Amino acid sequence: MTHGRAVIPREQYLFDGGQSHEIQTALQEILDLNRAALHADFALITYHPYSAQANLIALAYSSTQELDFPRPNEPLTVSESLTSSEPPSGRLPSFVVDMTIRALLRRRSILLTSAVIIPWRDEYGSGSVITGNLSSRRVPLPKESDHHSHAISSAVQSGRASGSAIIKDGLHAALREVAEANATLPDAELRLHAILQSAKALFSTEVSYLAMPERDRQTFRFAQTLGITTSAFRGLRVEEGHGLGGLARVMRNPVRSLNYFRDDRLLSAPVAETRAEGIISAMAAPLILDEQVSGLIYVGDRSLRAFTETDERILEEFAQFAMFGVEQNMMDVYRRQVVKREERERLAFAIHDSVVRRLVEIGFVVEEGRRSTPSAAAQQHYAAIEHATRSAMDALRNQLSQLLADDDIEGVADAREVMNRIKELRHFSGISRSHGENIEPAHGTLSVLAADTLVRVGQEAIVNAERHAQCTHIHVQLDLAEATATLTIRDNGAAMTPVRLNQMQSIGTSHFGVRGMQDAVRSVDGHLSFSSAPSGGLVVTVRVDRFSQGEHQ
Repeated sequence: MTHGRAVIPREQYLFDGGQSHEIQTALQEILDLNRAALHADFALITYHPYSAQANLIALAYSSTQELDFPRPNEPLTVSESLTSSEPPSGRLPSFVVDMTIRALLRRRSILLTSAVIIPWRDEYGSGSVITGNLSSRRVPLPKESDHHSHAISSAVQSGRASGSAIIKDGLHAALREVAEANATLPDAELRLHAILQSAKALFSTEVSYLAMPERDRQTFRFAQTLGITTSAFRGLRVEEGHGLGGLARVMRNPVRSLNYFRDDRLLSAPVAETRAEGIISAMAAPLILDEQVSGLIYVGDRSLRAFTETDERILEEFAQFAMFGVEQNMMDVYRRQVVKREERERLAFAIHDSVVRRLVEIGFVVEEGRRSTPSAAAQQHYAAIEHATRSAMDALRNQLSQLLADDDIEGVADAREVMNRIKELRHFSGISRSHGENIEPAHGTLSVLAADTLVRVGQEAIVNAERHAQCTHIHVQLDLAEATATLTIRDNGAAMTPVRLNQMQSIGTSHFGVRGMQDAVRSVDGHLSFSSAPSGGLVVTVRVDRFSQGEHQ
């Protein structure tokens, strides 16, 4: 056997990947006993595969102290020569002093004042058992080092076999979900959304997202996201060769980045937007259809996660299988829909932010003026201004609705995006907000129209509460059931009188914020209600059909 060219069977995974930690589990008891037998503070098992590009990694550690270092599969450097790709010449333990172990990807290190190193190896690589003290107490040389080496090798083999079975079971379950989606869902948007959900569940990550080519096919834009909270990140565009996805496009293979901000392979990476989103570790893989990259799928976490070669292989297998049920013309239709939708939404939201908000401001000023000025002539002027402003707002909103109400934007939205868009609304000084979600995985989507309605009602209710309720806190709650989606906005402002509640419930009320909410809810045949909170303040509740298509139903 030539160690530099060891080939790992396709069905055998070298490292823990996905949600498997079987190698770590198999080693933990041995490592704990070894550390305790030597009365040591710290013990670590390292591994260096024979692959020329592989780093020294941590398989498991044991310590008398609470440490966040090292994590399983985390790349390391050590002050002693443990990184050789050739196996050690013997299995005799060695004694060292002042041994430093450092993380390659973050600012973590430990100093062992004395340590014993026991080498071990298997058919895929070599490693060491490092047992030492963080204090000045000297650690003794162990007995039966051959026994320790054999036990470690056997445990790694056992953990690898068990982990491989778990990984394959998880991958097969994810592929079954994708196959079912491809067989039952009618269009590319729904199928790609199912692929995105399955990838996120497969790796148990905090976020996943999908990029699609724009008109020029050289630039990719994020088309669907799960768990993403910032609008700047959702609007990112990725050129070929740029960032993690750009590198995956060039290589036509999955690419992992354990620490995005310190990865010198990534060219022109969107570091600022990624840092604001909080993503630290991520992987990207190309979705290849008819020999061309038709999309990019990403998974990631907001804490450092040591994605491994196994994770890359799992993502590659997943991405390859996921595209079997998707046709190129279906992807092209969806790509055009995404581009057109983005252009329309950008125009509509720009108009809404620049014009509708100003009309709302005028309406609030008119209301304040009418309450504070008893003059009959002034009241007539205010009424005329209010009528003109309301007419302008209705006309503009009708135009915006027509701009967005097109067959091209029918489809599904991620329920969490509703809350993310509401969170983006600018905060008033001195008023805090909290948010809650009750979303079952099976009910995590709703129609684009239903999502837009909830966002509009939520934003209007928050603006209304911040301006008029004299509140200091607002809570927004989103609940999804099998057939309905319910959004509740609760403030702790002044108590609402029964007369005022009846006025708000009346269709055609003159209050601008309430009128906008009523119009939005009526368009999807939903239900809007206002009630008084037990401790004071107002509760606004809107309930809509999860898959309402309004006039298209």
